[in-house]
Amino acid sequence: MDGQIFQTIEVTAPVILLIGLGMILRHKKIITTAGLAEIKQLIVSVALPAVFFRAFLSMDLDSRFTTLYGLVLVICFALLLLGYLMRSVTPAGPARETVPFLMTGFEFGMLGISLFGTVWGMENVGVISILGLPHEFFIWFVFVTVLARNYGIRQSFSATMRSFTGSPIILAILSGITLNLTGLATPISQTLAGRALLPTFELVGSIVGPLILFVIGHGLRFRRRAIQAAAPVIMVRGTLMVILALVLGPALTGLLDLPPLFSPALFTFLILPPPYVIPLYIPESAAEDSEYATTVLSGYTVFTIAAFIIYVTLRSAV
Repeated sequence: MDGQIFQTIEVTAPVILLIGLGMILRHKKIITTAGLAEIKQLIVSVALPAVFFRAFLSMDLDSRFTTLYGLVLVICFALLLLGYLMRSVTPAGPARETVPFLMTGFEFGMLGISLFGTVWGMENVGVISILGLPHEFFIWFVFVTVLARNYGIRQSFSATMRSFTGSPIILAILSGITLNLTGLATPISQTLAGRALLPTFELVGSIVGPLILFVIGHGLRFRRRAIQAAAPVIMVRGTLMVILALVLGPALTGLLDLPPLFSPALFTFLILPPPYVIPLYIPESAAEDSEYATTVLSGYTVFTIAAFIIYVTLRSAV
């Protein structure tokens, strides 16, 4: 029993401590808001692309994953529909317009990778990345487009394509998949350039989890009244996702004969908060909507981390 307790502490303490460190450094004003933005840019433009490229380059792209791709898309669309149903019964106010978008989508890059990688190893993030691939298509071609139009911002399909293909993360994923499927991954890894770059990518990837958790802790902010207003969305979505994750993880792993790590990967993915980019697509004229969305994202992040730690604790006790 004592061994199980120590094992749980060993795998969950880094998550808590790194988030706490981010909160402390914000409180002490050691890292400014501008500095935090630069760290985020480093993560999105360099660190995460390195992780995704390395993961998809060596991943066994099994045909069984097609079912998972379809499942993720179905869940994203179903949650969006549920969000619109919730909006129809939500009183007029700052919460109403943002509800559909806070009910769907998952913060896969900035939180899912760090949580899963911290506990199960960054070398295994390819497992959860399988779930993130169809999700990225949903976010870029459906979520962002609908969210922008909800606030009167029109974006053409060509503009969406440019944004999609111009994303360092998307380019890294597509490059890794292309080299993998064409059989060029092994020859490239044996070249001088490959032997130099791939270990470098692994080294860069090793900083992703801690760096993201630090950024998350730095960005968490709460106001009691705002949290009370955000609680319904957090509790409805959070409860639904935890139940779905607990059922689907073991069921799909057994049904599709997937590696055991897919069960915790699916759980981690489904309990993630909505995408952190939501406030970026809300215009300044809708400041109350943006504040509400930010509050939901902060509250849901805490919910996710708590659910994740409980899940890891229970798994280690089995």
